[in-house]
Amino acid sequence: MKKIVCALMLATAHLGAAAADLPKTHFKVVGGGSHNYTFGAVEKPFWEKTLPEASGGRVTADLAGLAESGLKGPEVVRLMRAGAIDIGMGVFAYVSSDDAMFEGVDLPGMATDIDSARKIAQAYRPVLDKRMSERHGIKLLATISYTAQVFFCREPVTQLADLKGRKVRTRGRNMADYVNALGATTVTLPFAEVVTALQTGVIDCAVTGIGSGNAAKWYEVANNLYNLPIDWSVGFYGIGLKRWQKLDPSVQALLQKQAQVLEDRLWDETKRENDFALACNTGKGECQIHEKAGMNAAAPNAQEREELRGIALNIAEQWGKRCGSECVRQWNETAGAAAGISLR
Repeated sequence: MKKIVCALMLATAHLGAAAADLPKTHFKVVGGGSHNYTFGAVEKPFWEKTLPEASGGRVTADLAGLAESGLKGPEVVRLMRAGAIDIGMGVFAYVSSDDAMFEGVDLPGMATDIDSARKIAQAYRPVLDKRMSERHGIKLLATISYTAQVFFCREPVTQLADLKGRKVRTRGRNMADYVNALGATTVTLPFAEVVTALQTGVIDCAVTGIGSGNAAKWYEVANNLYNLPIDWSVGFYGIGLKRWQKLDPSVQALLQKQAQVLEDRLWDETKRENDFALACNTGKGECQIHEKAGMNAAAPNAQEREELRGIALNIAEQWGKRCGSECVRQWNETAGAAAGISLR
């Protein structure tokens, strides 16, 4: 017992000494939307408690939500590259106008569950890491995910054909192409404007995370949920490469190690949120995270899922043509291998 206690004391002393050697470093961080469950459950405690404690108080951060920062999302890569913010969170679909290769991490219909989405993201990560560094001046720190992106609609949707002719809010080109292939008309709107657009009939449905929609109380204006996971809004935490290169190597090592902690917690907690989200939205079953609502819910049947697989492959191949042959080769060797799909 004495040996164990001594070993623990030595380990603690070593960690304390290592932390004391860290230069004082402070980061300005822009995280995800503060309305999202994982912002309060994971992001806020990580930046305000976990990281400072791991550094013995030497490395600290100020965290602001996306909306509180006055940002919409697509500009986050450019702001990190310019040094306007140190560390930022973004969704790859929002920044894909800068680079079509980003879209490959979360192509519509490729992952029907969050475990598959994570497997694809992990496989594709080396491609993203290299691309973000070489072309965009960003050091990739962590990948993240939101809950399944599904349809919140004013009128009932009981089958896939019911979406035809509907005006649907989407985000990102691939999602829009996918929804258009279902016979709907897509509309681009910021998240904050969706409730008013649903109330006034500007749109009939809107796609967002099954958890995020509940957190934003979309069930008050859209009482029908069509549980077709289009994608998972896979995103990232990154730091401007110039800022990264100026950091002391000890701070770089700490940040990389702790970023993995952040990544694991975000994926794990999002999976837990996703498990309860349908029950919360319908008011049927166990709801532990969000508010209980009374939405009517439906999902594609086996025949419709076969149709959706064909649509997903077609959208992926259209993306491949835009991204180019080298892009497709890298995707096939990484994300495609994880998904069991090879694009032409």
